Amino acid sequence: MKQLIEPLRSGSFRRVWAGQLMNVLGDGVYSVAIALFLLPRKDAAETLGLVLGLSALGGVISLLVGGVLADRHRRSRVIAVSDLLRAAGLGMILSKGPDAPLPMLLGGALLMGVGSGLYRPAYGALLPSLVPKEQIRSVNALRSFTNRVGVILGAAAGGLLAAAASPRAALVLDLLTFGVSLITVLGLREDVPSRRGREGWLHEVLAGLRYVRNSHWMVAIMLQGTIHLALVIAPVTVLLPFVLGNEGGWLGTAISAEAVGALAGSAVGGMLRTQKPGAVSLIALLASAAQTLALALGAPDWAYVPASFLAGFGLSVMAVLWTSALQLQTPREQLGKLLALDALANSALLPVGLALTGWLLPRLGQVGLAWAATIALVVSIVTVLPVPGVLRFSSSVALNDRSEATAREACP
Repeated sequence: MKQLIEPLRSGSFRRVWAGQLMNVLGDGVYSVAIALFLLPRKDAAETLGLVLGLSALGGVISLLVGGVLADRHRRSRVIAVSDLLRAAGLGMILSKGPDAPLPMLLGGALLMGVGSGLYRPAYGALLPSLVPKEQIRSVNALRSFTNRVGVILGAAAGGLLAAAASPRAALVLDLLTFGVSLITVLGLREDVPSRRGREGWLHEVLAGLRYVRNSHWMVAIMLQGTIHLALVIAPVTVLLPFVLGNEGGWLGTAISAEAVGALAGSAVGGMLRTQKPGAVSLIALLASAAQTLALALGAPDWAYVPASFLAGFGLSVMAVLWTSALQLQTPREQLGKLLALDALANSALLPVGLALTGWLLPRLGQVGLAWAATIALVVSIVTVLPVPGVLRFSSSVALNDRSEATAREACP
């Protein structure tokens, strides 16, 4: 645990971390309050779906732009712009109340989504400039840990405030968190991306794609992550409510257990010291099979609690080690674009996976679909293991090993 909090000794990191924790708390508040805010509308269900959908779409379409911006400008300024955009979008939603014209609500949701897409690569690229290199893994563990706690606490706060005052009051609280975040990044001292050899936007996006393409281990893990979300996470997300939704509190307990497992995985991921983080990550990812096997074998309801804990644990260990590897192995001038591409790869096929799950469920049934998800998980992991660099999350291993061997041979 000492390693987990070590980065907080840095004043710059502590300042940014506190501001972004407020951002996460606000996200948790929004996730509950926006539904309650729109509930009085006659078309509440349709409007909520459109608002959430436009927000997600805005996040996807702005990711690559956010990656380029993060590599061309101060990352703290990109975060500030994202805070302003999200605050403006939420302000549009609040301005006319729940009965506001639909285009105004959708415009506000789209602005919030665009702001989120700019934020993700900028924040990920900013962190390595705030702490020593050896603390990168601890930083990502702390970030993952506090993100989980922040969303849980924010959702609880949003529900309580909406009940005690009003959903509008809860959304105003979310609006204030953007202001706090903005204050914490203003005037921040950080490394400034190099402006030498700066090309056009399309050229920079293509440069990022070429960099990833030439790093085979990165391509392999990004593709594995895409498959994992579309063919493993999506089926579990759809099946669990069907299996546990009508059985007392087991569904809520399983979801909570996954969150607790994710907290534990974040802490362990930050404390791990290994020469083969890729191997450890993929082994940890196999823990997701606990959920798919429980579904395939028709396990009793209580069994989904430890299974969900294991799944959350494995996913968080993987997330901490993978993100740390990207930050450590990628040149600073490419990091924003790379993190944007990674986020895009993770989110691109999830909607397809959810739709495919709905189509396959009546055809394969719960058991068949769960076995298919288990097979997809194992095959995706086994397939990437032989790719050079995957076991160490590094493309320089072979060269380093050859250099060390040559040095040993040269010694008398």
